[in-house]
Amino acid sequence: MQNKHFPFWVLTASILIVLVVPVLIQDGMFMDGMLYTCVAKNLSEGHGSFWFPHFSKNMLDFFDQQPPLGFGIQAVFFKLFGASIYVERFYSFLTLCLGAFLISKLWKILFAEQSEIKNISWFPVLLWIIIPVCFWSYSNNMLECTMVVFDLLAVIFIFRFFEQRYILHLVIAGIFIFLASLTKGFQGLFPLAAIFFHWLVYRKISFVKMMLYSTLLLAVPSLIYFLIFQNDTARDGLTAYLQNRVLNSISSVSTVENRFHLIGRLSQELLPPIIISLLLFVFLRKKSNPEKKYLQHSLFFLLIGVSASLPLIVTLEQRGFYLVTSLPFFATSIAIFSSSYVAAAVNKINSEKKGFKIFRLASFLLFSGVIVFSSLQTGKASRDEEMLHDIYLIGPVIPKGTGICTTPELWHVFSFQEYFIRHFYISLGGSRIPGEEFFVSDIAPSDSGYKKINIPTKKYHLYKAIR
Repeated sequence: MQNKHFPFWVLTASILIVLVVPVLIQDGMFMDGMLYTCVAKNLSEGHGSFWFPHFSKNMLDFFDQQPPLGFGIQAVFFKLFGASIYVERFYSFLTLCLGAFLISKLWKILFAEQSEIKNISWFPVLLWIIIPVCFWSYSNNMLECTMVVFDLLAVIFIFRFFEQRYILHLVIAGIFIFLASLTKGFQGLFPLAAIFFHWLVYRKISFVKMMLYSTLLLAVPSLIYFLIFQNDTARDGLTAYLQNRVLNSISSVSTVENRFHLIGRLSQELLPPIIISLLLFVFLRKKSNPEKKYLQHSLFFLLIGVSASLPLIVTLEQRGFYLVTSLPFFATSIAIFSSSYVAAAVNKINSEKKGFKIFRLASFLLFSGVIVFSSLQTGKASRDEEMLHDIYLIGPVIPKGTGICTTPELWHVFSFQEYFIRHFYISLGGSRIPGEEFFVSDIAPSDSGYKKINIPTKKYHLYKAIR
C-alpha cells in the first residue's frame, strides 16, 4: 500500500519546494520578514535583550511591535550558524517542513482507524501549500510560520486528550498555546476554543466537562503569564507591547477601509484547494461514499480555521499573511471533504501497471528538476537587486555599528534601513545628525560639507563629511 502513496508524497514535496525555495533562497525579502530577521540577528549579537529586542539606534531602539519568542528562537540559529543570509532562509524552510509534518501527523491521528484515508496524509499538505499567501509567507520569513508550528502542536495534543483522556495532554497543549501567543500575540490563542468546538460537533462529553476541560486549558497559559509578570523586566516589555502595538492597532492603525476585507481575502486564498476538492468530488464521487464522521471532522477543522481568522476583523489593520495560522485547518477541512474519494481512487491503482510506473518516474524526475532549478537561484535577488548591490558596496566602507545620515524620504524606505542593519548593523537617521561622518542618498546632499566617495554604486551614493 505504501509504495502507491510514495510518488504522491514526492509530487507534493516537489510542489512545496518549487513554490517556496526558489524565492526563499534568493537575496532580498519582504520588509516585515527582513525586519524580524534584523531583530533576531541583533539579539544574537547582544544588541537588545529577549524582553527588550532592538532594531536600530535611530528607529525602534526597543522593538515593541511583536512579542519576543520568535526572535529569541531565530537568534539561536544565528548563534549556531553565523550571519549568512541563508540562516533565516533555513529557519523559514524548517518551519515549513515542520508545518507539513504536523499537518500529516494530525491527519494520521484523525484517521488512525481508517488506513486507506490515513495513507493519503500527503493530500492535506498539498492543499495547504498551494494557498498563495501560505507559500508566499514561507518565502519571506513571516512570524506566522513559527506560530503555525505551536498552534498545530496544541491542536494535536487536544485531539490526543480526547482519545486517551490524559490531563497531561491538555497541559502540554496549553503550553504550546502560550508559546504561540508569545510569538505573535493574541492570534495564537485560538486553540483555546477547540474543546468547545469538539463538544459542539462530536457531542462525546457533557457540557459541564467541556467547560471544565476548557477552563483547565485556559489556566495553563494564564498561569505561565502570571508567573512571567512577576518579573519586572518581562512585565515591562510585554506591557509596552500591549499598549504600543495591540491597543494602538485596534484604536488607530488602519490598512483597509472595511473590517470584512480579510474575509474576502480569505475566500480568494482558499480558491485553489476548494477548486481541486470540488473537481475531485465531481470526477471521483462514484468511487466511494463519505461517512458521517468525516463530515464532522471537516466541520470541526473548519470551525478552528474560522476561530483563527475571523477575530482578526476586530481591527482595521489587516494583512493577508495574518491568515497563515488558520490555513492548515482550512486545508485539512477541505481535504477531508474529498478524502474518501481520493483514497478509494488511489486504492484501486495497480502499482504494477505501466501508467503508474510512468507516474512514479515522472514524480522523481520532477523532484530532481525542482532541486536543480532551486539551486540555480542562489546568488540572485528576488527583489531590491539594485538596492542590495549598492548597500553591499557601501556597507564595508563604514564602521560596523555606525549611525549615518540620509534624506527623510529615503529614511522612510524601510527595506533600505533593514538591509543596512541586517548586513552591517548600520543605523540610518532621516536628517543631518551632528557628529555623523557619513551621508547616503540617491541624490547629492545640499550641504557642501560632504565629499562623494568613489565606489561603483548604481543608484545610492556615499558621501563623507569634510573635516
